[in-house]
Amino acid sequence: MNKPNLKTDRTLTDINGRRLRYLRLSLTERCNLRCGYCYGSVDTPCNEPAGLTNPQIMRLVRAFAGLGFDKVRFTGGEVLLHGGIAELIEQTSATGGIAVVGITTNGLLLDKQLPRLIGAGLNRLNVSLDTLDSKRFQHITGVNGFERVFDAIQNAVKSRAFPRVKINTVIMRGVNDDEIGHLADWGLSNPIDLRFIEFMPTHRSGWGHARYVSEAEMKKTIGVPLEPVHDRAANRGPAITYRRGDSPGRISFISAVSRSFCGQCNRLRVTSQGQLVGCLFGDQRVDLRELVERNAPAKEIERVIVSAVRSPGFRREGLSTSVTSLKPRMRGLGG
Repeated sequence: MNKPNLKTDRTLTDINGRRLRYLRLSLTERCNLRCGYCYGSVDTPCNEPAGLTNPQIMRLVRAFAGLGFDKVRFTGGEVLLHGGIAELIEQTSATGGIAVVGITTNGLLLDKQLPRLIGAGLNRLNVSLDTLDSKRFQHITGVNGFERVFDAIQNAVKSRAFPRVKINTVIMRGVNDDEIGHLADWGLSNPIDLRFIEFMPTHRSGWGHARYVSEAEMKKTIGVPLEPVHDRAANRGPAITYRRGDSPGRISFISAVSRSFCGQCNRLRVTSQGQLVGCLFGDQRVDLRELVERNAPAKEIERVIVSAVRSPGFRREGLSTSVTSLKPRMRGLGG
């Protein structure tokens, strides 16, 4: 493998030849919802150690930008519980080389913060929503907040600040699988991208084959002709995107259990505690926190990242499925 020339091409390629350009950075493990498949994966939710400060986070962002990363997504926990999120978005969007700045949120606090976030430079938005029924929303999340989330989604669409608001929906048998058709119709009838996500075997999520619904079964339930979307932007990540004729919306499938998207993976993750993670279902981590706490120069941070990426096993090869026997703690990892 040719070594990347950091001074000229500003790219980072792993030992399997995949170019890395997308950073997912978790800001907190805290959340204001109690979804069992996610909240249950945190052993001590009330005792989260102090996370990185905004200046420390920005040192990491700038180091990744120096390696050719052009997309940053802030995650959680619930990302909008981080008090400095608008400042992070503003500083990240002003960082040379960074073109895309996004967040993944449960939407409960989104409406009030949306204008400020857009003004700061937010240009990608994912909202998690597993049902269109208000009573079921409260059953799944433990919070009576469906209207707040739904209104925030509508206002985000109306803002036209995003190419397409993405809705992340985890399908679980006996929980919301009876809404697949309704959700698909909503997604196709509105200018959004509704992403059906296969329920994955994560730590203490309650996953089991009895609750798992495959992509193939979802498509059969939807029961309408779907045309693949071939534009590069729609298919850069793990989602495979479809449309129906001239409908304004799209639906996508993220299917880690039934197929593999490892071969096209272009992302790295950093936890809220500053651990670099090469694979969602991998167990190797590298500590970046020590570097930013002692104000290490950007080039030193870059060297540590490059060394990790080049280490055998840190980034897995393309496999028959993306999941492994490892069950990650999703709120600690940031998805």
